[in-house]
Amino acid sequence: MPKLKSNVDEATLLKHYKLGTLSPGKWENVDHDLEDSVVANSSSGDTEGDPLGLGSRIDVRELDMETKASVLISSKTFDPKTFLSVVHPNATYQDLASGINHLQKALDARSEAIRILVEDNFDRFVAVKASTDALYQDMKDGILFPSTEYSSKPLRDHLKQAATKADQVFLPVLENSSKAQKLRTTLGIFERSKFFFNLPGFIIESIEAGRYELAMRDYKKGKNLMETRPGQLLPIGTLKDGSVSPAEQAQQKRILDKVWQSIEKAMAEMKSGLHAQLSDPSRTVDEQEKTIELLMDLNTHEEPVWIYLDSHHKHTLEQMNKAYKTALVNVRTTLADTRSPDSSPEGLTKLITEELQTSLTALEAKQADSVFAKSIAEPVWNSISELVKALSESIMSSLPSFWRIANGFINGKFRKTGSGSKRSPSQAKIMALDIVKLYISLISEFFNLSDMSVASSSSSKSTTPAPFLPTNSHAISTSHFLLKILGEIQEQVNEVNGMEISAEAAVEMRNFLDSAKWRFVELVVHSWQREANNFHLLESWIANPSDPSSTQYLVLMETFQRQITTSVYRIAGGVDLSSASKAQRQSPIPQAFVNKITKAFLDALYAFLDGEVKLANGQDDDKQTSSQTRSGGASKATSTISGSNPLELLDLSNTEIRVLLVLSNFAQLSSAIIPSMITQLENAFGITIAEDRQRLMVFVQDLDRKLFEAYAQPKSDAVTSILRGGILDSGMDWFDTPQPKEIRAYMYETLMFLVGIHSQRILNFLVEELSREALRCFRQVKQFGMGGMLRATLEIEFMHQTLGRYVTPAAESKLSELYNNISQAYKKREGDENLPASLEGVKKTLADTRRATGIEFLCFRPTKTKKEKEGRSERREGAGSSRREREEGGSSRRERDDLNSSRRDRDRDRDRDGGSSRNMI
Repeated sequence: MPKLKSNVDEATLLKHYKLGTLSPGKWENVDHDLEDSVVANSSSGDTEGDPLGLGSRIDVRELDMETKASVLISSKTFDPKTFLSVVHPNATYQDLASGINHLQKALDARSEAIRILVEDNFDRFVAVKASTDALYQDMKDGILFPSTEYSSKPLRDHLKQAATKADQVFLPVLENSSKAQKLRTTLGIFERSKFFFNLPGFIIESIEAGRYELAMRDYKKGKNLMETRPGQLLPIGTLKDGSVSPAEQAQQKRILDKVWQSIEKAMAEMKSGLHAQLSDPSRTVDEQEKTIELLMDLNTHEEPVWIYLDSHHKHTLEQMNKAYKTALVNVRTTLADTRSPDSSPEGLTKLITEELQTSLTALEAKQADSVFAKSIAEPVWNSISELVKALSESIMSSLPSFWRIANGFINGKFRKTGSGSKRSPSQAKIMALDIVKLYISLISEFFNLSDMSVASSSSSKSTTPAPFLPTNSHAISTSHFLLKILGEIQEQVNEVNGMEISAEAAVEMRNFLDSAKWRFVELVVHSWQREANNFHLLESWIANPSDPSSTQYLVLMETFQRQITTSVYRIAGGVDLSSASKAQRQSPIPQAFVNKITKAFLDALYAFLDGEVKLANGQDDDKQTSSQTRSGGASKATSTISGSNPLELLDLSNTEIRVLLVLSNFAQLSSAIIPSMITQLENAFGITIAEDRQRLMVFVQDLDRKLFEAYAQPKSDAVTSILRGGILDSGMDWFDTPQPKEIRAYMYETLMFLVGIHSQRILNFLVEELSREALRCFRQVKQFGMGGMLRATLEIEFMHQTLGRYVTPAAESKLSELYNNISQAYKKREGDENLPASLEGVKKTLADTRRATGIEFLCFRPTKTKKEKEGRSERREGAGSSRREREEGGSSRRERDDLNSSRRDRDRDRDRDGGSSRNMI
């Protein structure tokens, strides 16, 4: 019997038999459609179209129920992550990007259908959509992405090294003459051994001429003759029996010993001279190695290499300490000379703010780093840089030569067998490590370095400040010079590590570099936070040329954040700063640095936002520098006419105007600048700070809300008071008032108050408040007569149509409720049969009032675009060349527009409100 094949999946079986599982333990009757179960969500068919457009169909027949429910896009439990891992596990980035485009097109198609639906059924939102599109375009055009380039132009100075010359002492001429005379008297006797007897002179001459190899060769030859053939050097007679006379033998020994003593004395002088050369730090390492080899040939019991190691170890330590003390005095002197005249906190803040302004201007102009890093503390930074260079040159002028000989000695090159020395060759490695540790300790002492692992885990907010670092340097200058100093340190660390002295030395240097990086990041972060707290003093109230709705202050803030963040990233190890590294490749930095820099970045943003609040409230106006103070009205007008700064026309001493400018800046910050900066930070450090981003945006919105309410609420109280006084006027009887012939003055006062408001956001808020207040007030009216009903509807409709551009959905809802309330409170009485005629009179009053106030309330009408004006002009020209049409076109067209607008409003409200009082007009 053939095997049955079935394509029925698990979901279909469970749904058909109303089971919860394929292995039920009891009777079940599950309605999957009502319980919104996984089975219901996964039973949409065997295949489904690929929403990303990467394949023809999605085959889900082989999937289990939960996976199928997560994969099908029509399922309520659809999971995008599961969809990508199951349907497109091998999709490339380009495929996913293409899928995004496909989804976008599909959404656009749906948006088009929705747009047609809205156009056919909700034409009352057209005006709102136009204003929304205009706002969106303004926001879109205002996004800025400036970039800067950074370079380094190191300053290099050379220290002069003094060379000392040793004077050579010559023997007096008379002494040489005396020696020559003695040689002449004994010449005849010692003619056969003249080499041996001349040997002291030969050796002395060779030593004086610096020919130590020749002197050593003659010394070895003479020693060999002395030990093997003393009879040939000085022959003596024999007795008749052939024996040697003891007296002559003693005399021979005495003469030879005397000559040999002269030779040994000369060789001792040569040995002393060679020892002095080993202690001379100016000699090259090759010369020192030859000297050590010569001393080893003298067959002494000592190891001459220790003379070199001890002397050079001592000399190097002394030179490093001397260089440090000399440079430290220079730093102290420079620090005292560059101290700010006004050392008060206010004076220091003013000085740093002025220099920071100059630095940011140079950065915007893409000038060299030597320009934007200038500050009053620049001489101090240069002296600190010279201190580090002096220490680096001290160690690198001695340590490589020292380690070359020490390493050769450790490997057995300069050892003497049987020397009996008690000193271990490993001591040479300890001496080299001492030099490295002194270099580390001196720089650590100056910058007050501590171990990074301890400093990063410490609960204290900051370490003890270094006493010789300038406090009057702005953050950009500080970061520039610290980068330069760290590059010098990193180069020396690389050099020392390249010598491979020991594992301990490598660990010491690595920890030292990490501590320096951590300390330097701390110093930059300290200046960073200080400048961020005072950054609002740089606000000059100049409009941003790229986005006039915000000020140039935001551009400076973004430039400052980018510059400092880049600097601390490089300091933390993101880029190799040594001069040997030509291609500055980026590398990941430790998480401790990432956390510290990210926190400082966010703290700076919070400080910037607090500064905006201070600007809005007028705080610290007396601290602003002369370059940022506001100019008078005449200069503002001149500047505005020339197009340099439109904001000069405004009275920036008015707190309300500054609040509006700050609110505009907040809008730009929340919509573009802050998201862009955080995204750049995340990309640079390879992190995600979604929670911090959300917390920051909530903070911005909270500040924006508080400022907005502080500005708008007093105006709301004022305008609603006018409206309330008109509606609840004690002299107004809404039940017995006659048919309205005009709109009362309170409504004009209300609208004229709004004419002075120039912010759409504020107007939207005030219109909502007016609609709520009007509803509250009219609810207090128990009943309306026909005249009261018509007057209330007329006045509210006049306000509604005049402010139609600023009526939000919330305001529209309140007004609709208001119309219904008026209709419900209307009490029909005898004599109200002429309502249609009264309505026509009210319509005429409304139209006449609209035309009469068209100029006063022109600012409430939407501004027509250039394209709309051109189209209107073309239609006007195509309608004919009738003179009467040209003359009457203006007034009749405005009247017709008002009537059409009123008719559209009536149609719209009739569809929405049914039988409200507004439908009567």
